[in-house]
Amino acid sequence: MKLTSRDKEILQFINAVGWCIAPQIGRRFSIKWWIVYRRMMQLKKAGLVEHLRMSIEYHGVFYLTHQGAKYTDLPPVDGISKGIYDHQRMLVDVVLTLRERYPDAAWISERHLVHEKFFNGIGKSGHVSDGLLIFPDEKRVAIEVELSVKGRRRIEGILKSYSGQLDIKEVWYFCSPSALSMLTSLSFKKSFIKIFPIKEFLS
Repeated sequence: MKLTSRDKEILQFINAVGWCIAPQIGRRFSIKWWIVYRRMMQLKKAGLVEHLRMSIEYHGVFYLTHQGAKYTDLPPVDGISKGIYDHQRMLVDVVLTLRERYPDAAWISERHLVHEKFFNGIGKSGHVSDGLLIFPDEKRVAIEVELSVKGRRRIEGILKSYSGQLDIKEVWYFCSPSALSMLTSLSFKKSFIKIFPIKEFLS
């Protein structure tokens, strides 16, 4: 199968975020999702992607095989958990919305951030954000998607770690209603923390 430049861009996008659904690929590349689905099935037949349907309630997800990942700068994901489906779907929607609102900013995915940590020999310690937005003036904004209420101490620890990262100018939290109250309380007087209700941001 001969890959087009668009095919390679799609493979890069999927592997950067880890996995996503056909409508998200369609949105990213301005292609009708059913056309995307048809092409993805061809890429699946060629052994470059896998398609997993977790439930009849969800869109099936696409992720790369080891062969497909050779066309990207990251290894394929190790596995897919149904438990993080909602977080992953919302995260990719946030990424797409940020790209549309800030077209001049560069997006670095969590998978690239993690890969860079290992590559530089830093190891596993420390919190890694869901992504990083870098603006033309070099302003770096860490992106976090929070849909569930995590332990108060854990959130406090994450916020404290950001306080010590001088290269991160702001942290943007995109929250569900259940997480909004805690994060608002914990980020009080931390002007570098910005909190957005996720449904309003995506609407």
